[in-house]
Amino acid sequence: MTNNAASPRRAYGVLFIFVLSVLASCTNLQRFAHMYSSDALDASTFRYHDGGSSLYYSFIVGDEKEPVTYVFVYGGSGCSSWKAAMPGYVDGLNVPARVFVLNKRHVSDRSTGMFGCRREFHLANNPEQWVADYQEFITTVLDSAQKKPQNVVLVGVSEGSLPAVRVAGRIARVTHLAIIGDGGFTMRTALVTLDRKGSISLDVGKGWAKISTDPRSIDKLWYGAPYRWWSDIMDEDLLPDFLRLDIPILVGIGEKDTNVPVESAQYLAEEFRKAGKNNLVLKIYPGADHHLEAGGRSYRREFFRELGTMLDSGHSAIP
Repeated sequence: MTNNAASPRRAYGVLFIFVLSVLASCTNLQRFAHMYSSDALDASTFRYHDGGSSLYYSFIVGDEKEPVTYVFVYGGSGCSSWKAAMPGYVDGLNVPARVFVLNKRHVSDRSTGMFGCRREFHLANNPEQWVADYQEFITTVLDSAQKKPQNVVLVGVSEGSLPAVRVAGRIARVTHLAIIGDGGFTMRTALVTLDRKGSISLDVGKGWAKISTDPRSIDKLWYGAPYRWWSDIMDEDLLPDFLRLDIPILVGIGEKDTNVPVESAQYLAEEFRKAGKNNLVLKIYPGADHHLEAGGRSYRREFFRELGTMLDSGHSAIP
């Protein structure tokens, strides 16, 4: 393994296997076809205070024109557009809701990420920017709503758990948090755990030694991702942020997830139990992968149905 990827095919092939990518559950052909179909959502542009922008998608689940529930979805590594997955990604949500899905900065409407990401994307692709952008977007949407929602739900998918958890602790109007494909481990602990289980073959120590020689580089790659990305996220610890939350939290993970080990979510649930907190529900889906899929079956529908039940209960905390 060299500092730079041996070839685009290897770099991005490995990236989709080991890096937390949300859209890999669909084939490239399915994603491409959906993007150009009549079912694809139209993109809108959100302008940030600093002059930057992101594309976002919005749609309503159910028949109500003014739902009392707002759902904000964020996540997935790389520069794939959420246009490829929405609105079908949230099938199973059985309560009326207005859904907002935010792309990262410098992700175009029909980007699949298959041919790499722009330099501008890599420069803005860091946890601090994710949190700031997600928070500004949500705050702006809520402030401009004619009818204030009763429920404000943040959905963090894979890598998106980081901004979702942290923003949930910063915006008092957030009432629920839902996490797909993540838990309480740091990235380093998750990778070491996966290696010990035989789910991957990855020498984190050797990789980190390389990354540490130039941790701010966006040109040098390790397993298809820039050194800067790895150095930014490797030791991010979300457990304290999780434990500070008193709102209902739903976590869904696949039993056979090879991106984030199921032990990470089990550890998170155990830490909540030790802290005497009962506001987290963990759902482990048998045989499922990082995308909550197993044997041609998607458990995401069940996950969002569970989220709908939680919302429909009207409780501000889980009994």
